[in-house]
Amino acid sequence: MTATESNIVPFERVLKHTARPYLDKPPAAPFIKWAGGKRALIPDIARLFPEKVDSYWEPFVGGGAVFFTFADRIERATLSDSNEELVIAYQTVKDHVEDLIEALREHERSHKADTRYYGIVRKHEPGDALAIAARFIYLNKTCFNGLYRVNKAGKFNVPKGSYKNPDICNADRLRAASKVLAKATIRVGDFDRVTKPGEGDFLYCDPPYDDCFTLYQAGGFSGDDQARLRNAANTWRQSGADVLLSNSDTQTIRSLYATGWTLHEAEAPRRINSDGEGRGAVGELLITSYG
Repeated sequence: MTATESNIVPFERVLKHTARPYLDKPPAAPFIKWAGGKRALIPDIARLFPEKVDSYWEPFVGGGAVFFTFADRIERATLSDSNEELVIAYQTVKDHVEDLIEALREHERSHKADTRYYGIVRKHEPGDALAIAARFIYLNKTCFNGLYRVNKAGKFNVPKGSYKNPDICNADRLRAASKVLAKATIRVGDFDRVTKPGEGDFLYCDPPYDDCFTLYQAGGFSGDDQARLRNAANTWRQSGADVLLSNSDTQTIRSLYATGWTLHEAEAPRRINSDGEGRGAVGELLITSYG
């Protein structure tokens, strides 16, 4: 079955959650760069985001743009991701932000002093959480386009970016993120670890996009995983929760969400491409169990 015009809603129509303007001064902002991050879609997501959420779930947290933007509407949150180092970085920002700031300042000093430093850090695999978090953020801020990519062995393999003065340690941003993360439970794991939500709960899912060229983790995210996510999302909405998903506008995604879902067409810039002609606005879908 494919999506039909009956379940495709243009944004000018009235939605269940009344349209709202983009938040110019959100409570916090992402402390890392993230390929596929949702900053460009925030104005569209704002039209679909509830005024108040008792329990918020985001099982593909990534850079966290949606959570940080709407944190003041959320009473409590569960943020998770299958990327263990990313989760460690979030936990460290939440619980040990001042120690992390000092570690990042040391990375910053060493990066400026030695052009070989990036390669040294990329090869090194620390064992304690603080060092893992600092390394993760340092590499994110200095690698090519902030891209996270691993090889089949799960080793980070992105080359160094061409930055004159990378923003390795933004202390104010880290402290603001730490403040709003106080309301969040943060854990590593697949989306199927979401326990059965209920009435008043809100879930936002931003999985690796269908037909995506980048390998974010060993094993990737397959078409079977997309179908498995759709099945989980059906279970969540049937339990009474409101669910919002984002994905690329492909026939596969339209077919998966053809029944019981509303598809909102949107566009967002695609910047992670070595060929400038491959960048530009691309079609995306915001998929809701409501509206």
